[in-house]
Amino acid sequence: MQLAYSWFKLWEDSREEGSPTARWSEFADAFIDQFLHAETKAARSAEFENLRQDNRSVWEYHMEFARFSKYVMHMLPIMEAKVRRFVQGLNSLTINDASTVALNSDMNYRKMVAFAKATENHKLKNKMEREGSSKAQSMGNMGESLSGGRSAFRGGSSGPSQSISQSSSSAPPSGPS
Repeated sequence: MQLAYSWFKLWEDSREEGSPTARWSEFADAFIDQFLHAETKAARSAEFENLRQDNRSVWEYHMEFARFSKYVMHMLPIMEAKVRRFVQGLNSLTINDASTVALNSDMNYRKMVAFAKATENHKLKNKMEREGSSKAQSMGNMGESLSGGRSAFRGGSSGPSQSISQSSSSAPPSGPS
């Protein structure tokens, strides 16, 4: 921590007199240029370009996105570029809704992450409810057929012979008489 602060003071002092206050992104770029090898930067940049949500949650994807994005600030010069790149990596569960919302002029990265996370939660909840109701429905149908089969066999009487004779008397004739 002390090294970073010392380097920040040196960097700040080396800036031209009267230059505007440094932005965090400028400092981060300078720090990375100073302390990170070119090969490492290239590897992080490639990882960022290939980053996709896949099976991760939106939150896990966001954490990886944030971790790699500091190495590629030159690729994300404006907020719209950062939002667009984040949306491109989302999985099929949320990408369509997020793409539409990204068109809003006031959309920033923080809002997009919150929106994508809420969309993911909503869709996963709906999916679980659908799966739960279809399982309950199929279990209900299976239970009806099992109980229905038993009662039809027993015919409400005490023995199977009566239900067999009842069913044979109601059956159509099986051949020429």
